[in-house]
Amino acid sequence: MSAAHDSVVEVVVARFGLDAEAVVPEATFDDLGLDSLSQLELATALKKRLGVVISDEELSELATVSDIVALVEQRGASVR
Repeated sequence: MSAAHDSVVEVVVARFGLDAEAVVPEATFDDLGLDSLSQLELATALKKRLGVVISDEELSELATVSDIVALVEQRGASVR
């Protein structure tokens, strides 16, 4: 997996206490048990950790972990 994927997984695991093995590229927000409020919390956590700003409109278009990773990569986030 890419550094962006690893960083997104770290954020999801840290913020929501999920098992890292559950945060696979094809996992949807529903698969991860994330409702609309949780999705907003995720966007805030990604901004704090990676400097990626995700608008509400963009967030509504994201469906899977791989979508989030693609956006992070597109924005050239400072992954570590």
